[in-house]
Amino acid sequence: MATDGELWRVWYDAAQRSGVAERLRGLLDEIDAQVDKSGFACQQSGRCCKFESFGHRLYMTGLEVAWFRSLVGGPKGSGAGVSGSDDKTIGLPVIDPKGDGCPYQVDGGCGVHGDRPFACRVFFCQEGSEDWQVQRYEMFQAEIKRLHEELGLPYRYMEWRAGLAGAAGAGL
Repeated sequence: MATDGELWRVWYDAAQRSGVAERLRGLLDEIDAQVDKSGFACQQSGRCCKFESFGHRLYMTGLEVAWFRSLVGGPKGSGAGVSGSDDKTIGLPVIDPKGDGCPYQVDGGCGVHGDRPFACRVFFCQEGSEDWQVQRYEMFQAEIKRLHEELGLPYRYMEWRAGLAGAAGAGL
């Protein structure tokens, strides 16, 4: 059985493979297009990023977390960081899985908006969008699960902050 560190390395390496990153980016681009067509809109209040206060959790797979880490930081010592809206680099945060909100929330907004995960793209507070969101989320998760199966990757579904902490603990 693989250790947690080995699992994170498998997911991270897979996320770097030719075609995998493009496929993940394509899924994000597709949901962005669907959101644009839906008529629903995020008010960008940042309330939903405060998970405890808002009363929800953000979940994704190990592959998604590893891919996100490769976009915003990569392995320790890579010198990479997150580009903020003012073209300054945002250092990788200290990840507290028990904290109130997303560690990438900066001054009430998203510090990684262009690279934010799927779950962030499809979840927003507009009343009446709940059924639409659930349908899109289920479709996306089916695609992600299919990608795991095609690549022969272990499938693990985890809370966002716990996943970030796990990846960081594995040196990613």
